[in-house]
Amino acid sequence: MESSSQVPPSCSHESHFDSLEASFVDIKEEQRKLGQQLEKLSLDMKMGFDDIKELFAAHDERFKLLDKDVRLLKHQVNNNINVASGVIQATMNDLKSSAQDVVNATEVSMDVDRRLRPHVMK
Repeated sequence: MESSSQVPPSCSHESHFDSLEASFVDIKEEQRKLGQQLEKLSLDMKMGFDDIKELFAAHDERFKLLDKDVRLLKHQVNNNINVASGVIQATMNDLKSSAQDVVNATEVSMDVDRRLRPHVMK
């Protein structure tokens, strides 16, 4: 016996098919939206990579200039050290020469004093 609440088999299949068709349309729409989002994400990533490349190029140029400046500064510092070393060496030589002059003058003076006053200097 068939119940009166049962839907005829053909109606049941049609509503199920309509439901599946609606789900398929929803899935297609969601797929389209995801495709658009993926394209936008891909474009954003490409733009980001291009920006990174530009930054690397700019920094590379800046680092080359910085390297050149540092090398120039190193050269100047080495020159200053060499000049300062020469000045210090010349000053030391002058001091040694002056000290030797003082020693020589003192010895001469002591010799003169010994000869003039032999009883004072022994």
